[in-house]
Amino acid sequence: MRTLRKIAFLIEEFSPSSATQSSASPGQQLLDRFLMGYPRDGTFHRIPDLEVSVHLMLSGNETDFGPRVKDFGLRVAATAEQAVEGTDAVVIVPRRTGAVANDAYLRLALERAPAGAACFVHGVLSNSLASAREALRMAASRNISILAGTSLAVTWRLPDVDLVPGTSLREALIVVQGSSPGAELQALDGLLPILEKRRGGESGVNRIRFIEGGELWRAANQGLWSQPLLAAALSRSHTPQGDSMADGRTQDIHGLGLVPRLARNPRGWLLEHRDGLRSTILVLDGVVTDYNFAIQAADGTMLSAQLFRAPPPMEQHYSRLAAAMEDLFTGKAAPWKIERNLLTAALIETFRQPSARAGKWISVGA
Repeated sequence: MRTLRKIAFLIEEFSPSSATQSSASPGQQLLDRFLMGYPRDGTFHRIPDLEVSVHLMLSGNETDFGPRVKDFGLRVAATAEQAVEGTDAVVIVPRRTGAVANDAYLRLALERAPAGAACFVHGVLSNSLASAREALRMAASRNISILAGTSLAVTWRLPDVDLVPGTSLREALIVVQGSSPGAELQALDGLLPILEKRRGGESGVNRIRFIEGGELWRAANQGLWSQPLLAAALSRSHTPQGDSMADGRTQDIHGLGLVPRLARNPRGWLLEHRDGLRSTILVLDGVVTDYNFAIQAADGTMLSAQLFRAPPPMEQHYSRLAAAMEDLFTGKAAPWKIERNLLTAALIETFRQPSARAGKWISVGA
């Protein structure tokens, strides 16, 4: 086990929750946990004698770290190079979900952090599979431990279910909301951790297909994705929209056929994995406001749950992520394999390509 004495944060935005913004930025959520402490294993946990430095990466995005400097000893670095000097760990936090990586600062961290340090990227590891692989090569050359991800990879499931390791799977589906590619990144971080436990583990994705609007519902009728899995996923939601929001009535929005009417500009991705598993990402704004998944085993049994995102201002799913990061930094355990980050980088890169929106199957090769 390594002792964590100094940690550096390179962040693109720092915005606490306020009257105009209910949810704080990931940069604030993660920095404050290592600076001030966070709940872990039933008690309040703070790393003793930890020096925390921060560099706010984008000019014109200044913020007042004042109380943190005065009360908790936060060191604000004028440059990223100063922030990472002599550090044991570097945390890179791009804007919002982290679906657009800051490859330049990842390279700087891998070049300037001491050999043997650790590095965690909030969101996607890199903006392309090629640059992600190059980052891994650089990290290995300097014995730097590296991972990437979001709180969706480690948050609670409601109910608290998990796949029995080695189970053969037939199909999986997840419902999320939001803009692209942030929603897609959250979907991958929520779904891949459970799919990795299937028989043979994750072998990669051969090809994907984008569907949107009316074509999305026609694809279900053609058997390209499963309506029963959508029903199972939505059954775990605490936030059905429509009449439930208007007058409080309880509704089975799927069983009543309301989902296509509620969905605003629906889109989805069909993923064909190398071992034959089919998985579907549905981005359904206006249907529910939480993230829910369902999977079907080869024997027909189903498993479904909500990926819990604790409400603002505390959003304690970030505490789960901080604990996983701390374990990586101290050498206790890597919370997941780096191969997941490579697959995610490859998929997000493909999702961004204009050709991927043509509605045809395209190869991924990841």
